[in-house]
Order: sequence, then structure tokens, then C-alpha cells
Amino acid sequence: MLKTYSSIRRLILLLAMNLLLFSGIRAQISEESRSMSLGVRNALVLDIPDTEANFVEKLWKKYVKTYGGKTKKVRSSDEIFTDDADVVALGGANSVDLYARVEELGNGSSLSMWVDLGGAFLASDTHSDRYVEGEKFLMRFALFVAKENTRIELDEEKNQLKKLESSLKRLVRENERYHREIEQAKEAIRRAEANIETNLLEQEQTNQQIETQVNVVDGVKKRLEDLD
Repeated sequence: MLKTYSSIRRLILLLAMNLLLFSGIRAQISEESRSMSLGVRNALVLDIPDTEANFVEKLWKKYVKTYGGKTKKVRSSDEIFTDDADVVALGGANSVDLYARVEELGNGSSLSMWVDLGGAFLASDTHSDRYVEGEKFLMRFALFVAKENTRIELDEEKNQLKKLESSLKRLVRENERYHREIEQAKEAIRRAEANIETNLLEQEQTNQQIETQVNVVDGVKKRLEDLD
């Protein structure tokens, strides 16, 4: 029976890990004894790479809110305490108290979770069935983080797409303006060419008028000379 249960547990965790990998996050869960506000207690530790601690803490508060209870900061501590959380898989008919602390870990974060079942803290050796549920509880949170990260990435990529689309519209408008300027320039050239032709004709006419006027001037000069 224990062997079968262990196999089922491994299968559940494997499926959860595969789902996390598919979601683009490489979260890992371990069990450790860690110091907290009530002393050294057994904790489930979730390592989340490439996600800032402040963001993880914000999402944790949002995540545990769905399980009811009252969440607040532990005085003189960096722990987050959720009183009377209704996590049926962990407490059954009873509520549980959750303690959590998020710390920077390299380029990512590490979340420690302590589960007070009411007289004892969740541990694999004393609560093997509920410990698996605790791991699944953290896996769901890791998926929640992955979803939020992906949503933010989607928003950023959408904004980038809008910028590119705006750039394309600007380029299209510029291209249309360039074409208009070319047509305007062609029309200006056509007018200038026509003006050149007109100018040449006017020059020829003016030259003829000058020749005529020269003859007129010569005739008047001759009459003046004859009067002398």
C-alpha cells in the first residue's frame, strides 16, 4: 500500500512539474527545518527563479486570500501570517494557520511556508498524505506566479506590438507624403519646362522687337543728321 501511495505521489508531482515547465517556470519544492517567529519548524520551501521577492510576496497575499482567513505581517518579522485558512486538503474540516516568508535567492526568490495544523506543523514523516497536498498547494501557487508572469509578459509584448504598429502607420504616412512630394515636384518640373518654352518664344519675339527698334532709332538719328 505504501509503495502504491508513493508511486501516486511521484506521479502527481511529476505531472505538476511538467505543467510548470510548460508554463515557463522551473520551480522546485524541498522540505527543510527553518527558523521562524515560533522557533525552528518544518517548512516547505519553494524556489522560484527569475521572479523578484516583492512580486512573489504580493502574489502570495493574493493567492492565500482565496482560502479565506485573515492575512497580515507578523510583528517584528518579515513573515506573512494567514489565520484560519480554509485549505480542506490540508486541514480537512478544520482551518489551518499559514506562515510564509519570501527571500531573494540569486536572480529569483525562495518562499518558505509553515503549516500549523493545530498543535503540529506539517511534515512528511508525520503527515505524509497531507504533506503531498502541501506540495500541491505550493505547486498551484507556482503556477499562479507563472500565470501572472506570463500575463505581464503578454501585456509587454502587446505594448511592443502597438508601438510597432504605430511605427508602421507613421512609415506609411511618410511614404504617402514622399509620393505626394514627388508628384508635386514632377508637376513643378512640367510647369518649369513649359515656362522655359514660353520664355524662349518671348526671347525670340523680344529680339525681333529689338531689331525693329534699332532700325527705328537709326532712322530717327538719320533724320536728325539731315536737319543739320
